[in-house]
Amino acid sequence: MSMMQAACALFDYYRADRLLIEDDVADFLVLMQDVAHPMDAAMAVSGLTLSLIEHAWNKERFSLLLKAYSICEEQIVRERLIVGILLVLMKNNAAIRDSEDLWDTIQEVLTDDSELSFTALCNIARTSQVKQLEKFNQEMTKELLPLMNQVGSDEFFDVIRKHQDEMDRMAKMSLDQNFLIFKTAYHTAFFRECAAHWFLPWADEQLMNVEEDRREQVEELLNNWPMCDSDKYALIGMSDVILRTMQGQFQGEMMHHIGDQMGHMNIITNGYIQQLYRYFRLSSFSHVNPMELVAYLRDMWIYRMVVVGTKARAAIGELLI
Repeated sequence: MSMMQAACALFDYYRADRLLIEDDVADFLVLMQDVAHPMDAAMAVSGLTLSLIEHAWNKERFSLLLKAYSICEEQIVRERLIVGILLVLMKNNAAIRDSEDLWDTIQEVLTDDSELSFTALCNIARTSQVKQLEKFNQEMTKELLPLMNQVGSDEFFDVIRKHQDEMDRMAKMSLDQNFLIFKTAYHTAFFRECAAHWFLPWADEQLMNVEEDRREQVEELLNNWPMCDSDKYALIGMSDVILRTMQGQFQGEMMHHIGDQMGHMNIITNGYIQQLYRYFRLSSFSHVNPMELVAYLRDMWIYRMVVVGTKARAAIGELLI
């Protein structure tokens, strides 16, 4: 069994809607401390998160997420854990609010790394607005398409100026725009045949699946662009025409500047939230979209717990307009 197959098997195992026995819990917690195999741990966390999102409330599984976060030190796994914790809290607001014995543990977990939890919450809110972004891009395309042979003309720039305010607002969701570029690539067999593939951390060995004459081109895009993992897997299945177009658009200092400006943690956390969003938007395995819960975020006690201070409230309030 390959490394990727083993990780996918762990995802399926913890995603299954069944009772976790004592050995399952012990094995899961051992994975959380195994720094040599972060891919396995990340996939187990994603499976457990989906089991809580797709199925009925399960206090034992949620407590396992909390326990895992308290002992895990691997960054990629911790960001998946905090995103899972926040989404489950949002989905099961009433049930968790009535479980007083969970409150102290939850508060301890969320204040342990407040910056990460706040970043995750902001990115969940932002990604939930990607439908607005899709609609805006469709409107822009409709107006600009007839003028594409006049790029640089007054008429072309008139359209740009007309939508400038909206473009500025949408620029704050810059990483989410990748969804529009890659949308068709998520209908490939790689994503359709295995639910776990949506959540695989990127493995460099996948470049060996790319034809040798295309490998350098793909690798350059991977290195220059702060993509989330699902984008990287989608990239290797794209046509030469799309690759050449992207290579011209996303080169040089611009992409590195975006990475520096947004911060490494923000890119990682937002990337994983994008993977969850795309799974629930595009995957035939999905049943409920947790991002639809964000409209009610202000009414949840988790919002009041995590979002403290005037600046924090202003930041997330801007994303929830």
